[in-house]
Amino acid sequence: MLQFNKSQQINTNAVYLETVDTGSGYYDTMVMIYSQSYDNSSGSFAVTATSTPTQYRNWLIFNTSGSDVPSPSGQYDVKLYISQELPSVWQQVATPWDSYNEIWEDAYEDTPTDLLYSDRAYISGSNESNITQYVSADENGTYTTYNG
Repeated sequence: MLQFNKSQQINTNAVYLETVDTGSGYYDTMVMIYSQSYDNSSGSFAVTATSTPTQYRNWLIFNTSGSDVPSPSGQYDVKLYISQELPSVWQQVATPWDSYNEIWEDAYEDTPTDLLYSDRAYISGSNESNITQYVSADENGTYTTYNG
């Protein structure tokens, strides 16, 4: 299970890949797509490889910004994809057409292509309750319990 913390500036995770592509630049652009069955929220965020797999080591280590991960509300289904910039197809793009600043023939969109890994992820962060710790000696208390 992957773990992300919304309150941390940088989140680091590692995944073991069954098959490895050793091509130069293959892991340069990746996207994590998430969905939650509780409230049907879904979306995606970019991840950056910090250590790519080799023919001798199948571990992929990646970072993402804490501000990019979804709200800290529990467990999500996540899928890690290679993302490629492909030409935009009319009525199939996720970006509204009026958001493009270029001529439509020159419009491209990052598209998930190759599935690398899928798993569950736990998102924690700022929704956790604060624990008050008393540090002075006169704020400590004791109690007695009785059985019977």
